[in-house]
Amino acid sequence: MSLSNQKTTVLIADDSATMRTLISHVVHKLGYDTITASDGNEAIDRLSSRPCDVLLLDLNMPVKSGMDVLDFVVRNNYQLPVIIVSGSSDIEQAVECIKLGAYEYLTKPIDNNRLEITLKNALSEFSLKQHVRLLNEAMDQSPVSIVITDFNGLIEYVNPFFCRVTGYSSEDVLHQKVSILKSGEHSQDFYRILWETISGGEVWQGEICNKKKDGELFWENIIISPVRNNVQVISHFLAIKEDISEKKRDKEALAASERRFRELSDLLPQPVFETNGSNTVTYFNRAGYTVFGYKGKDLDRGLNVFQLFSPQERGTIEENIRKRIKGEKSADYEYKALKKDGSSFPVLVYCAPIMTQAGFQGIRGIVLDITHRKQYERKIKENEANYRNLFQVIPDPIIVADFKSGNIVHWNRKALSFFGYSKKELAALSVEMLFSRTVDDKREMTGFAGTMSTASVEAQIRTKDGFTIEVLVSSVLFDFSKHKRLLVVFRDITEQKKSERLIKENIRLKNDFIANVSHELRSPLFSILGFSSTLLKERKELDFETTGEFLGIIHDESKRLSSLIEDVLNVSRIDSGKVAYKKKIIDPAPVVIGACESLKMMASEKSVEFSIHVEPETMQVNADPDALKQVVINLAVNAIKFTPRDGCVRVSLSNDAHWMVLTVKDSGVGIPESDYDKIFEKFYRVERPGEEIEGTGLGLPIVKEIVAAHKGSIEVNSKKDFGSTFFVRLPLLKTGN
Repeated sequence: MSLSNQKTTVLIADDSATMRTLISHVVHKLGYDTITASDGNEAIDRLSSRPCDVLLLDLNMPVKSGMDVLDFVVRNNYQLPVIIVSGSSDIEQAVECIKLGAYEYLTKPIDNNRLEITLKNALSEFSLKQHVRLLNEAMDQSPVSIVITDFNGLIEYVNPFFCRVTGYSSEDVLHQKVSILKSGEHSQDFYRILWETISGGEVWQGEICNKKKDGELFWENIIISPVRNNVQVISHFLAIKEDISEKKRDKEALAASERRFRELSDLLPQPVFETNGSNTVTYFNRAGYTVFGYKGKDLDRGLNVFQLFSPQERGTIEENIRKRIKGEKSADYEYKALKKDGSSFPVLVYCAPIMTQAGFQGIRGIVLDITHRKQYERKIKENEANYRNLFQVIPDPIIVADFKSGNIVHWNRKALSFFGYSKKELAALSVEMLFSRTVDDKREMTGFAGTMSTASVEAQIRTKDGFTIEVLVSSVLFDFSKHKRLLVVFRDITEQKKSERLIKENIRLKNDFIANVSHELRSPLFSILGFSSTLLKERKELDFETTGEFLGIIHDESKRLSSLIEDVLNVSRIDSGKVAYKKKIIDPAPVVIGACESLKMMASEKSVEFSIHVEPETMQVNADPDALKQVVINLAVNAIKFTPRDGCVRVSLSNDAHWMVLTVKDSGVGIPESDYDKIFEKFYRVERPGEEIEGTGLGLPIVKEIVAAHKGSIEVNSKKDFGSTFFVRLPLLKTGN
């Protein structure tokens, strides 16, 4: 039957007019249209000139026989069933026709019922074949990969596009497990969930990293559908796969580009903003928030770009935006900008439309605060007063002194606040008196001897209140009204020097750590070597009890060595960014209880009371169970380690609104408040004179990294000699997630 909505057409080719009329009458009664041909040539012409759905072909016709027409139909790939009609019941002839491609062989006189059944079957079967052929062609020509497997995952069909993408031929993969494509980039849980979904009769869709024949990894977006047989049992799986490697690379490149833009934007000291097509501000760089006084939540609530400017400026801004959208040039225009607190300041705005294929999407611009420029413009118009005003707004302390006498003759406001002197007091001083030590040779400060060059030197100044400040002193000699003047600029480098000292301290801490680790490694190693050597040399002389004691020591020292190495490796993985957490939705209670159970013996051996309290309410967090267990163990082990005999350690798990709260409290030696910020630094250990407690200063940094990776927080509350309490908070999942 034709795949269109037209009525089915039957071509009747017979040299007998009577048979043509008779068969046409029957076919019309069956609801089909007919066309006729009186010989083979006419039948071929009819086939060539108009579409037909079925050919009723008389075998014995003049000029071209029915066999000739059948051969023509087959050779030219006419997609229609051919029913042979013959007056002969010769079986061999019928078989030959069927072999040549005929659908059926009917003998005259034709039984009307058989003709009806034959036509219906032929049309139905041919329609099905057409659909199958179209489906096969669609699959073969599909621009996505198509794979069909049996229920056990054995590949039964792949289309050509699959071969082009993967590099495998169909012969390479047919009857092979679909796992031939596995890349090793996904966990067993990933594939388990996939299999449970499709084997349960559900459709699975997601992104998978697979491997081509040459070993190259590539990403696919895959839809896998179960296929059921006639008794509704899943027999096959159909996978439609789109290669999205390029899209992912483009997406990653776009994300990287966006990230670079944001990072570079945040480095700018000027505000940068973006809006959408509705003039709502969608982005501020760091300077934008600082200068205008808004916060991220203000943008979330909706901030119109016109709120950043005086209402009187709106018409001009809208006109300039229209010009920008049209591609017209508009002069850079000065606006009066408004901060969130209502204060205004003059700005220049450079902006450009954000255009995509969809058209105008918004505005991107940079705002230059020209407050100082406007001030300078006014000051330039003034003579000495202008110069003095400019001199006063310089942020660094500046002193002008007579070069010959060293007496201070001029200064800026910053110098007054910086040194703490009044104007009268400063005027009575010489420049040398500002330094914390006497400068006998002024060339040591200026760096030159009577030349016009500049020089810089680090020094220490002393304020009126007696504070010593480290400064970088830059000086220049210039002529003024026939007098030589020395202009000295003081740059406060206290923080810089502090940073330099901090760097040196960090280097010292690392060196101490290396020495500490070396010592910690040697100590258990020497114990292991010593006791194992004794066992080897004197095993015959040692009694059973002594041998057991030695083996126990070796075992304990081995555990200590293993723990130390694991901490060092964890720190190495953290520093290299190679830690991969296997997060999943879990109830934290079993993890916390299990971790604590493993530490009861340690607490018992030290005579420390160890208790666990878990609230009965069920909680869910998205976390790596092993990582959470390590957090509990590290904190609890520290608590036991730093708690004296007969002390107590309590671990509790509770629900605080949107947070899971893990609390580890001890009655130990406590932590000085001055060390709060340092205990989470790698390699740092609180100095405890007279105490020898094993450790490398790595446990708490590891805990902090794990908690941060789970979007949580860690806090400590402690007082020396009164114990410590650590609070770990992880975000709870909402019920039903």
